[in-house]
Amino acid sequence: MTNVVDREPNLVSPWAPHRVRMYVATALFTGLVFVGMTIGVGIGIIEPDFTSDVVANLLFGIPAILIPLVLLWDAPGEVRLREEKAAELTLFYLPYTAFSQICYELVFLIGHPLGWWTPTNDPGIKWLWWQYGLADTRYASGNPWTFALEVVGVITGVVVITMWARLVRQSLPTEKRIRYLWVAFAGIAVLMSSTAVYFISEVGAGFRDIGQDAFGLWFKFIGENIPFIVLPAMVLYAIHIQIDYLTRKVAASGSGR
Repeated sequence: MTNVVDREPNLVSPWAPHRVRMYVATALFTGLVFVGMTIGVGIGIIEPDFTSDVVANLLFGIPAILIPLVLLWDAPGEVRLREEKAAELTLFYLPYTAFSQICYELVFLIGHPLGWWTPTNDPGIKWLWWQYGLADTRYASGNPWTFALEVVGVITGVVVITMWARLVRQSLPTEKRIRYLWVAFAGIAVLMSSTAVYFISEVGAGFRDIGQDAFGLWFKFIGENIPFIVLPAMVLYAIHIQIDYLTRKVAASGSGR
């Protein structure tokens, strides 16, 4: 007869090495494409035409869309607990969405009062943001709804990445982990609501602000945002699983230490 021994789920580093390598490799690759295109256009060796736009967006867009699927890739013989799967999804998505808000929306936000987003055929080092503004012209037209969403996104992104930095601490007491998970839950809920407003407002406008025809609509406006449409609800449930487990653990032990 085999005795089954229960083990504590690892909520701090639940990922297998092969998944970490995939996350890092994808981040490096997309980062190189971003930097390469931005510098290339900025110094004039790459023309900011539609062909460059399509190729660059396919190169960094497809990996960014597909990388969440790595979460499903178990190592041979790996047995992950439900709470560990929830923790990995959470710890993957928090920086994924936070850096998107901070690094992307912050530049749009700064550029509005400085007049960076006026129409131009020579975006220079602004290419990365300028090219998205071709697909969603609200970013280049001073749309007040978009400005408000940028403010909310950047502030919430800072809160979310702060919570992530605390949740990856090995020595974090259980009661503090529960509190930080609740703050992360609130942050993801805010970003999820902002995303809903972002898309539904454009649906209500009849997609009048969408440029670049089918490519702008289906790949940029919808495709590149699929992770931010699909994953937030899953992450909220994943955080719920961890909070439920940790709360029961604290109740059973009588201590949060």
